[in-house]
Amino acid sequence: MAYFPFMIQLDDKKCLIAGGGKVALRKAEMMLSFGADVKIIAPEICDEIRGLEIANDRLKLEKRKIKPDDIDICDVVIMATNDSQVNKEIASLCKEKRILVNVVDVKEDCGFYFPAVIRQDDVVISVSTGGNSPLLASYIKRDIKENIRNDYGKIAKDMGEIRDSIIAGSSEEADRKAIFKRELTKRIDGEKSDLKDDCNYCGNTIDMRNNDIRIGTRGSELALIQTNMVIDELKKKHPEYNYKKVILTTMGDKKTNVPITSFGGKAVFVEEIEQALIDGTIDIAVHSAKDMPNPCKEGLTIAGTLKRACPKDVLIYKKGRVFNPDDKFTIGTGSLRRRCQIKEIYPNAECLELRGNIGTRLDKLKEDKYDAIILAAAGIERQELARDSGLEYRYLTIDEMIPAAGQAIIAIETKEASKASKLVADISDVDSYKNLEVERAVLTKLNAGCHEPIGVWSDIKDDKLEIRLVTDTEKGVVRKIVQGDSDRWKELVDKLCE
Repeated sequence: MAYFPFMIQLDDKKCLIAGGGKVALRKAEMMLSFGADVKIIAPEICDEIRGLEIANDRLKLEKRKIKPDDIDICDVVIMATNDSQVNKEIASLCKEKRILVNVVDVKEDCGFYFPAVIRQDDVVISVSTGGNSPLLASYIKRDIKENIRNDYGKIAKDMGEIRDSIIAGSSEEADRKAIFKRELTKRIDGEKSDLKDDCNYCGNTIDMRNNDIRIGTRGSELALIQTNMVIDELKKKHPEYNYKKVILTTMGDKKTNVPITSFGGKAVFVEEIEQALIDGTIDIAVHSAKDMPNPCKEGLTIAGTLKRACPKDVLIYKKGRVFNPDDKFTIGTGSLRRRCQIKEIYPNAECLELRGNIGTRLDKLKEDKYDAIILAAAGIERQELARDSGLEYRYLTIDEMIPAAGQAIIAIETKEASKASKLVADISDVDSYKNLEVERAVLTKLNAGCHEPIGVWSDIKDDKLEIRLVTDTEKGVVRKIVQGDSDRWKELVDKLCE
């Protein structure tokens, strides 16, 4: 029997999870992300859950066995123990007391199933197979994510912001419906609204929000996480402003089935966002620094960066696999830089094109479309995707795999000498900004664009600078290292590029 998809407000709802393993961890993360207060009770609790408790004050842990009276004040109960008898007893009790309960191994008492969720801000799409096949649900979720546009969350938010003004401004339902339809159509089609910030509409003034700072970003999960990181830092330094996300769809987001080198290289993830800065549609743009063209468009600048995360690349493969240097196997990566360096470690490996967001790439690995894949450590760590118990994560050393210029750095772009540039400068990390400047200077010196297999890494410690370079040439892979005083970085760049 199919389950009806209720959309429930979980803010301040009490959720009890029995079990302390990986299943309980996934359920807790989902409930917390939607605002629930979560208690986990189990005799043994895994380290990942303990780490989650440290990061979230709405999660409480109790190391003991569950008791029947634990469910009395709960709105939702999730049975995730490995004891089917305990699961059945508590689930039956929940059913008697009309408490929603999830218990996968006792289907007759299971009151709800966890769907596969696609989320863009307040827009939530859920997929369920009624517990028959979670794997099928994940397949359907992936298909939807690969084909759905990325700005529905923003559109919903925009419509919510004008809703009250339109309702108050027109007493006729037919008029309101026509206005809503017109405004929605404009946003769907990417046109500007007729509702001006400083106009009166139907006798009601729409909020001008003169303190708004509009921040442009792609709509991927990683891009939104990075944008939220920037907003959090700006709020600490400048709480007097309202920070509004503006989600933009780039050419790289639209063309997901062909290598990016076939239609422009990494800059295809940036061009539309830079144009929005120039047009004044946004005030600030947030990028993964390694995706940025060099230089920025005329009139724009990288006004600051956040502190660099782990710059390494990670070779990911299924648990139990072992790869020896001479083994033949497939590795998913579209990066020419990664391909030339991985061939030094595994000469017989076959590198195959890999596109899509991080979740999609990991799904393709789990579906055995590749024996291994390579991802940036910063991306999987920011999305908390580096702890799947079924996968191995081999962090490649800088000696093995020099990263891309700017890898693991969040770059914040603005118009030159603008108010926004001054705000961003206040939150910029000095060493990360300098490292990015050095790495981009190397690319400039080598006249390197988006199609060359080049890795550059700069590291500043105690006023000393080390720069590493790797590039693939007709004679093979070339590696160089220079070291010196950080205030002589331009001379070091020249020496490295000789």
